[in-house]
Amino acid sequence: MMLRCGYVGCFAWLLVVGGVTGAAVADDVVGPIVGTVESTSAHVLYRPRASQTKLRLSVVQDGQTVATVPASTKPDDDFVAKFEVTGLQPATTYHYQIDELGPSPTMLVPADSAHHFTTASPARKDNRVSISFVSCVDIEPNGIWPEMDALDVDTAFLMGDTPYIDKSDLKTVRQKHRQFLQQPDLASLAAHTPMVGTWDDHDFGRNNGNGRNLLEGKPNTRKGFVDYRAHSQYGNGREGVYHKVDLGMIEVFLLDPRYFSQTEPSPVDPSKPTCFGADQWEWLLTGLRQSKAPFKVLAMGAIWQDKKNTETDDMFTYWYERDALLDIVKSENIDGVVLLGGDIHVARHLMHPQRVGYDLHDFVISPGHTRTITELDVYHPSLQWSLVEGWQFLTMTAEETDESAKLIVQFRQPGGVINRTVTIAKNQMTAATDRGAVDGPRAHWPLDDDFTNQSKLGDRIDAAPVHGATLKRDSGIIGGAVRLHRDQQQYLNVPRSFLDDNSAAYSVSLWFKPTSLPAHDSSSRSFLLESTAEGQPENRGAWSLSLGLRSADTADQVNLQLFTSTLQPGSLPEAAPTAISQGPFDTLVDRDRLMDQWNHVAFTFDSQSLSLFLNGERVARHPLPIPGPTSEFGGLIIGGHRNGVGRNFDGWIDEVSIWQRSLTQSELAKLSDAKASLAD
Repeated sequence: MMLRCGYVGCFAWLLVVGGVTGAAVADDVVGPIVGTVESTSAHVLYRPRASQTKLRLSVVQDGQTVATVPASTKPDDDFVAKFEVTGLQPATTYHYQIDELGPSPTMLVPADSAHHFTTASPARKDNRVSISFVSCVDIEPNGIWPEMDALDVDTAFLMGDTPYIDKSDLKTVRQKHRQFLQQPDLASLAAHTPMVGTWDDHDFGRNNGNGRNLLEGKPNTRKGFVDYRAHSQYGNGREGVYHKVDLGMIEVFLLDPRYFSQTEPSPVDPSKPTCFGADQWEWLLTGLRQSKAPFKVLAMGAIWQDKKNTETDDMFTYWYERDALLDIVKSENIDGVVLLGGDIHVARHLMHPQRVGYDLHDFVISPGHTRTITELDVYHPSLQWSLVEGWQFLTMTAEETDESAKLIVQFRQPGGVINRTVTIAKNQMTAATDRGAVDGPRAHWPLDDDFTNQSKLGDRIDAAPVHGATLKRDSGIIGGAVRLHRDQQQYLNVPRSFLDDNSAAYSVSLWFKPTSLPAHDSSSRSFLLESTAEGQPENRGAWSLSLGLRSADTADQVNLQLFTSTLQPGSLPEAAPTAISQGPFDTLVDRDRLMDQWNHVAFTFDSQSLSLFLNGERVARHPLPIPGPTSEFGGLIIGGHRNGVGRNFDGWIDEVSIWQRSLTQSELAKLSDAKASLAD
C-alpha cells in the first residue's frame, strides 16, 4: 500500500514501520486528531513532540478567527495537548490552526483543507447523519480508513482492540496508542473527521480482561487511553472510559464493560458481580431516559450474546444486567434502541423479536484486520446473517425525509463493497402501548386452517408438519385441530425460538385429546411438546420447555411430566453461567380423565418454580432446586420430543399458545373455557 506523506505524522509512521524504536518513536508527532464534535463544541488533541511547550488552537470560519484555545503539553499527559472549543454554531464547518507560542509563534498545523471539522446539527427531524464503526484493528496498513474518508462519515467510532496492546505498563500503552494514531490513512481521516471510541480487552490490557484480573494494571491502561483520545467525557472522571455523543438524529452511548466488571456487586442483583458498575449504570439509564434522539445506539467492544467459547467477556456472563437494561427500555417505552458490539472477528446481524416492545436489532462488526475466527460464528436463535471475512466496518445512516425517519445499517469492506443492508423504519422501533398487544401471546398456533403462527412474531415461527401430520376442520376444541399418529411419527416443527434470551418467565397453553397413552409398566413416553437446541430435530438437550406423558406406578394413572433447562450462575469469580437440566417434575393424573377427551393443559415458569394446570385448576407447583431463567433454545417440536421421532404423541392437539410472562390462575381458568379468551 502506498504511504500518504502530506502531513506531519508520516515521518513518525516511517520510523515505526522501519523498525526504529526507543527514543526516536517517543519523539514522534501525533495528530492533530479531531475527537468529540457535537452541535456547539469540539475537542482536538495534538502532540507536537516529546517536550513541554505551549500551544494555541485557532478556529477559523470564512477566513476569520472565531475562537482561540490555549493548551500546554506536559510529561504527565505524555506531552499531548487537549483543546476544547465551545460556543460554536451548529451544522457549521470550521477550519483550525495550531501554533506553538513563544517570542515568535510558529504555525505547526495550518488551517487548510486537511484540517477542519463540522459541528453536528441538533435537529431531531429533517436531518441526515452518517457514522461508521470498526473494531479489532492493528498497527498495520488498512484499507478501511480511506474508505471511511471517501464516504465522508460524520463521526468514526473505534470500538475496541484499536489497537492491540495486551500490556499494562504505561510506557508500552502510550507507545502503542501513538503508533496506532500515526498510521497515515488513519491520521489523515482523523484530522478532519471526528474519531472517538471505547476499548475492548486487548487495549484494556489483557485478553479476556476485566476489572478484577487487571486490577493493578487498569489505571495505566486507562491513563494511556485518556491521553490519546479527545473525548468530552472519560467515565466518571476517575474510572472507566464510558461516554456518549449526541449527533441530533442519532445518539451513541459508548459503554465500558471492562473497567468495573467483577469489582463490585451488580446494581440489579447484589448477589452477582457487576459488569457496568453502579456509576455507569446510573449514567446510562439517565442518558437513555433523557435522550431525544430518534435513534440510540448502545455500543461497546464486547458482544451482547454468548460467545460460546472458554472466555467470559460477553454480556451473557452478565445476563442479569443485560436483561435488566432491556427490560427498562421495554417497560419505559424507550424507542429507537439498537445494540452494537465487536470483538469476535466475525460480522453478524441478530434480531431479537419484540425484545423491547419492538424488534431489537443487534449488530456485531469485526474484524477490521484480516484475522478471522470461524469458530465464533456460532448459532443463535436470533441470528439473521453473518460473514467471516476481514477488513469489515459498518455504517449507520439516520435520516428523515417526508416525515418518515429510518436507520440504514450497512456492513462494508474497502472497494465500495456492501455485504448487507438493513433498513429499519422509526415506526418499527416504537413500543406498542395497547395492553392487549403488550400482554398478548408471543406465539399462537390456532391449527384451524393452516400451521401458521398468529402472534405478532409472524411467519418466522410458522409450524411445519412432518411425516404427513394433517389438520381436520371442525375437529378441534375451537375450529380445527391437528391429528398426530404416533405409529407414523408425526409432529410439527417450529424453526425458531419465540421467547426472549434467558427468559425469567413464560406460560404455555394447549388443548389435547389422546387416542392412546403410554402403557402401564412400559418405558414408553409421549411428548406434547419439547424445545430444540437449534430449531431442527436433534437429540441434543435444550429442553427449556418440555411436557410429556409416561406410565405411573399404578395402572389407573399416567404421569404428566415436566422438565426445564435453566441458567446457573458461575460458582467462581469470573466464571460464566452454565445451562443445567432440572426435573423430572411429576404429576399423576387419572387415565380416564385424559383418554379420548379434550383437556386443557398449561404450565407456567417464573425462575423459581414450574406450575402445572389442568382444565384451569393448578394440580402441581414444583419449586426449582436451583432458581434461574431459561437457558437458550432454538425452536419447538409440537407432538413429539426434541429429536422429533421416537416419543410422539398420539391424538389431537389444538390452540397452542405461549406467553412471555407467567399467567395468573384466573387467566388460565379463562383459557380453559373453550369459548373464552383473555381478550374477553
